[in-house]
Amino acid sequence: MRFLTAIFLTLTPVTAVADALCDELWLTRNTVFDRAGYCFGSELGKSVFDNSDCTTSSPKLSAEDELVVAQVREVEEEFSCAVDTSRQSLDVDYVDQRRALADLPVRTGYESACLGYDGPALLMTAGRHPDTAFFGEILPGDNVDFGYITVDGMEFIDMGDGRMGWVGGLLFSPKVCAGGMAG
Repeated sequence: MRFLTAIFLTLTPVTAVADALCDELWLTRNTVFDRAGYCFGSELGKSVFDNSDCTTSSPKLSAEDELVVAQVREVEEEFSCAVDTSRQSLDVDYVDQRRALADLPVRTGYESACLGYDGPALLMTAGRHPDTAFFGEILPGDNVDFGYITVDGMEFIDMGDGRMGWVGGLLFSPKVCAGGMAG
């Protein structure tokens, strides 16, 4: 599997990977602003978000939201992101599900994985707090990708098949990864 991953990464154009990363970062950053009542003016903003409940062009963000936006902007700068906001769609899977998360994750642009998870089933939630909704499950045999900033000991996992969410206290090691660790 490691060999196939290496081939995929070699054959995938860097710009395509960066474009998808930048689109996801744009979605995360602008979801924060949408939740704060921001009124979008760009074609992309109006296509992705519903302006019917917007209230301002200068929203006040909480300290936690300001941190998320700062983290996103740092990664966007590192990867020289420049999302074309004149278009009407993003290269992001499961946009509605991502927007429904209670706590928004921030992609790092770097990934590692546990190949062939060999532990008990793990529940993933919509947020970092125990009272948030069940959002997915990691099952034995799954390949578990890590590519998001860890927050307060919580990892955000995107299984790539619609299952995603926050999991606490993950201690992945070669012991629980039948196929080893990659990345």
